[in-house]
Amino acid sequence: MITVFTAARVHTMDPSLPEATAVAVRDGRIVEVGSLESLQPWLSRHEHVVDDRFADAVILPGLIDPHVHPSMMAGLLACEWIVAEDWDLPGRHVPATIGEAAYLDRLCELEAALPSGEPLVVYGHHPQFHGPIDRAVLDGVSPDRPIVVWPRGYHEFRCNSRALEWLDAEEAAAWDPYIDLESGRMWESGMAWGMRVLNRHLIGGDRLEPLLRGIADMVHRGGATTICDAGFGIGGPDRDLEAFCDVYGGSTTPFRTFIMPSAMVFERVFKDEARNRMEAMAASAGGSAGGSTERVQHLRSVKFYADGSFMSQLCQVGEPGFIDGHEGAWMTEPDILVLRIRPYWEAGYQINVHVTGDAGLEVTLDAIDTLLHETPRFDHRTVIHHFAVSTQAQVRRIAALGCAVQPNGYYMAQFGDVMVDEWLGTERAGLITRVGSARRHGVSVALHSDLPMGPLLPLRGASLLATRRTASGRVPAPTECLSPYDAMAAVTIEAAWQLRLDHEIGSLAAGKLADLVVLDGDPFELDLADWPDIPIRATVVGGEVFPVA
Repeated sequence: MITVFTAARVHTMDPSLPEATAVAVRDGRIVEVGSLESLQPWLSRHEHVVDDRFADAVILPGLIDPHVHPSMMAGLLACEWIVAEDWDLPGRHVPATIGEAAYLDRLCELEAALPSGEPLVVYGHHPQFHGPIDRAVLDGVSPDRPIVVWPRGYHEFRCNSRALEWLDAEEAAAWDPYIDLESGRMWESGMAWGMRVLNRHLIGGDRLEPLLRGIADMVHRGGATTICDAGFGIGGPDRDLEAFCDVYGGSTTPFRTFIMPSAMVFERVFKDEARNRMEAMAASAGGSAGGSTERVQHLRSVKFYADGSFMSQLCQVGEPGFIDGHEGAWMTEPDILVLRIRPYWEAGYQINVHVTGDAGLEVTLDAIDTLLHETPRFDHRTVIHHFAVSTQAQVRRIAALGCAVQPNGYYMAQFGDVMVDEWLGTERAGLITRVGSARRHGVSVALHSDLPMGPLLPLRGASLLATRRTASGRVPAPTECLSPYDAMAAVTIEAAWQLRLDHEIGSLAAGKLADLVVLDGDPFELDLADWPDIPIRATVVGGEVFPVA
């Protein structure tokens, strides 16, 4: 049986046949795209039904978020939130909190509501919006209860004295330079040490699965039919895989989940067996991409980390450095990065690198350049994740090396203003996510939310990357805006290409998976700033319709 979905307009994101009015589907795949008239060679010979419930709507390829962190988000959903922007979380709305006094008032309010002795973990602090915070301030909120403030940039903790004891910080401070007991700060490797305790508290036992179900609702409401956990294993590789297969693995899940292991996590957990474990996971249960279930599949990709968080300004930047003189952090020391990547490069894995500053980017490009000369590879599709601070020369070099970029769509909107005065200055803050230049040099540009760094709303992220409007309404460097087509491609076909899945998803064409998103409005007839307001009526995964409430 062929099912034909009709629409007011179908945008295929395939330049060979850019528009249509009908999509014919059979056995989960597209039979043909066109019109009811052009489909007649098929329809006159095969049993079929016309489904016209979307006849007044617009159909596009299912949206893709190629870099999310479900386990990380699950842990944060178990926390309290005090953030500088509104968030709609499963079952609750979190209004924005701005100002140092307002932040501390809310923190004290949360502390007073907790039972005695229970740790308080609060996500979302950012010094530019909430003022400084340290051990002394948090001891003033409570000297008896462990309090962990988890900043908006994720890559660090701010702790009171009791929390430092709870996280065994003093033991690690003897050898880890990224733990400062006096200020109560634990960042990068110091944070990873504290996560041993915090993960058990937040998502241990049977607490992970219900939180993942809440994230599934966020994915569906955002119109995404494919996500990728880019850095899989944060909650423990075996535990995460079991939970993902349980919660996301069935055919009733309205999206596909792809897994990209974190080399850092796998090597810490499995030591010399890390790559063998990746291969074993990828081989489990078959599937076209080496999947574990119908909906949860593995990629032959791996993720590395160069420098620290952009939001926390732990990125490594080149001259003239940060205005306030502070230095970023290396997640992988510069002379080690190429050594870490080499065995995976030689084994044919697709390489993905978290990098946020231009100094971090230079080290990353040096590593790829070295590996290309040692072991030439064609179509390696190395992806630069986040792509915050860069230079025009580096964009040209990215193109020359055959790499792709995958920026966060929310950086400019959330931080384009506040990065100016203390940290980057007007020029560099106005040129973060230099995607216009990337496209002009032929570089693939996809877009991610990096959930929980941004909400999983691909249309909103695409709009923000295309308009580059900051919170104050400025539009720095308008030449770096994406065109409407490139903005939509960043959450469809370019995202698919960067995942090496463009033969299956990302555009609508005969033979590809029947993954669609149905909109009550045509993005290409609306102003880019209005894209976030387009109602999402439904998604279609493998030909099955999943209405969006």
